[in-house]
Amino acid sequence: MAEILLFHHALGLTEGLLAFAERLRADGHTVHCPDCYAGRTFTDTDEGVSFAQGIGHDALQEAAHSAARRHRGADVVIGYSLGAMQAQLLAQDRRRFRACLLVAGALPPAALGGVWRHEVALQIHVAEPDEWVVPQEIDALLYHAPHARIFRYAGKGHLFMDHSTLEYDADAADRFEERASAWLAELDEHQRSRQMA
Repeated sequence: MAEILLFHHALGLTEGLLAFAERLRADGHTVHCPDCYAGRTFTDTDEGVSFAQGIGHDALQEAAHSAARRHRGADVVIGYSLGAMQAQLLAQDRRRFRACLLVAGALPPAALGGVWRHEVALQIHVAEPDEWVVPQEIDALLYHAPHARIFRYAGKGHLFMDHSTLEYDADAADRFEERASAWLAELDEHQRSRQMA
């Protein structure tokens, strides 16, 4: 089973994200949820983004690397919105990560000072349209990761998958979780096949 680092969005480590982490644990995965806000959460995205800006981009990157050092067995990263940057950074920089799931965000690999590693499995979930996501940035990542799977959720809000937010959409959230869970199961099957080969 996967050992996962899950990075939160700009609203913080909400009850919705923690509940998703618990459901992944129930499937047998180990899940770590670094809290870059030290327990603070927000209900307004603008306020959360402002708080994150106060922390600073470099500090958020270092928080990701610190989490990777603390949880040396982690081999899969999941990042939501703001946390997508942290997840993608680790997927690019650290060879032990075999898979990356990005939700409501993605960046061109060069924006994180590196290149995309083609051996990393990648799945992307994004609302369409999404005022917080730049389509050209997702396209730039997909150009370097043509094997990636991308799922678009038409007419949904930025954080539709988090039941703690006003943008939550139960049907779309269920589809997201089903796809994410199936993908993790595929990763495990692929790893077992390689170990037996």
